Amino acid sequence: MRTYAGDMGEARAAVDWVQIPSLRLLVALADSGSVGTAARRVGIAQPNASRSIAMLERRTGLKMLDRSPRGSTLTQQGRLAAAWAQEVLESLERFTAGTRALAHDGAGRLTVGASQTVAEHLAPLWISRLNRSHPSISVVLDMQNSERVIADVASGEYEIGFVESPTVPEYLHQSVICEDPLDLVVAPDHPWALRSTQDEALHLRELAETPLVIREAGSGTRALVDELLEPFDPVRAVSELNSTAAIIRAVRAGAGPAILSRLAAGDELADRRLVSVPVADGTPRRKLRAVWTGPATLVGSPARMLETALRTDNL
Repeated sequence: MRTYAGDMGEARAAVDWVQIPSLRLLVALADSGSVGTAARRVGIAQPNASRSIAMLERRTGLKMLDRSPRGSTLTQQGRLAAAWAQEVLESLERFTAGTRALAHDGAGRLTVGASQTVAEHLAPLWISRLNRSHPSISVVLDMQNSERVIADVASGEYEIGFVESPTVPEYLHQSVICEDPLDLVVAPDHPWALRSTQDEALHLRELAETPLVIREAGSGTRALVDELLEPFDPVRAVSELNSTAAIIRAVRAGAGPAILSRLAAGDELADRRLVSVPVADGTPRRKLRAVWTGPATLVGSPARMLETALRTDNL
């Protein structure tokens, strides 16, 4: 079949605007039958998902969704497009797996993204042990909040990432590294500090009614706090900071309570510069996870990094 210059131009134009996250969303929509559920599966907000599908419709000239007050469902054209999108994603996964297998033989430069808690308190130990067991691997570690790490792993910026989010998009592979307890902490002169000596637990409703010093949206700690207090009210912030160290300083200065990883607050608690307040429903815990794209089984340097993290007595 003869290919004309105009046909090639149209093909190149399509490649220029097709975005992999949009294809993942379309496939998730075909599987779930709901824009909201599909958005959660791929880790984006529902309004962004709706805009992404609308953009896909404009670009392709196809009506992907039947929209009604009761919800949105894929049209026949949308279902066919979703099947093609699945083929594209499978091809991309084969491409990623193949190139990684060729590029990684257990040596070389490894790019790693990690959330703040992991980057500051666990990754240095992992990297030190990896350097001793595999000295030819050079690790480049980048610290971001969990949301950013997930996005950059999905885009290929990082070969492996470590996050503390309560949930991970379904298109990423994951492995639980360990559990991380979180503590409700206050300054020693805060009224709640007496609860630790009197063994008087604080109920979550009272916590939800109190302005907190919290991390920014997108961090794993913030996501867990939002999830923990969701049955009551949206989290009220007396201050929103993008650094755990800054939160610790603010709490010590009397700005208000905070919920912090025990890994991050352990020294402050041991020295009584902060006090842990008992919570009625028990200490919340979260899972710290490794995430990656491509084949389910890692190879080469990323595999060595994961093995090291899993072998280490982290907590």
